[in-house]
Amino acid sequence: MKKFMSIAAVLLLVFSVGCSQEKEAKGQDKPKSETSSDKNKEKSAVLDFEVELGAKLREYHAPFNAYAAALDPEKKTPKADLEKLAAAAKDSGEKAAKEIPELKVPSSLTKEDQEVFKTAFKDLSQSYKTRAEGLGNEAKTADADKQFSAFAEKVNTIHKKLGLIEASFVSEIQ
Repeated sequence: MKKFMSIAAVLLLVFSVGCSQEKEAKGQDKPKSETSSDKNKEKSAVLDFEVELGAKLREYHAPFNAYAAALDPEKKTPKADLEKLAAAAKDSGEKAAKEIPELKVPSSLTKEDQEVFKTAFKDLSQSYKTRAEGLGNEAKTADADKQFSAFAEKVNTIHKKLGLIEASFVSEIQ
């Protein structure tokens, strides 16, 4: 019985290896597999870049979140602490406005997608500049939110093109 099981296992292994080689050979004839492979590489590059970008945005936005949380009347944050938090948020916004246009877009993305990111970065940079200038001003904050949304809309054109779900950068910074 052991010999029979051993022979059956060997035959099953040989059969499965043979079948997988046939599938690989058939797949090589199709140029679509190369196209889907390229598209998958581009999807991966976009998502990897956005993970790094999300980390940067959380870093830039953390002082704004801290300031907004301190404004809660129930917390009764001392005025001196609010001023420190406001100064930190303003500094972070100014830093973001300067650094964002200089972010390096991966060269593995298509030229078209690189340009979309660079254009979107202008909106993102302006959003942080507006947010820093209008700290505590609801109208300025609304303008900054619109600019941030414009950034997200531009990036999501890439997502639509690649068949990815829309990115939610707002959830990244909350």
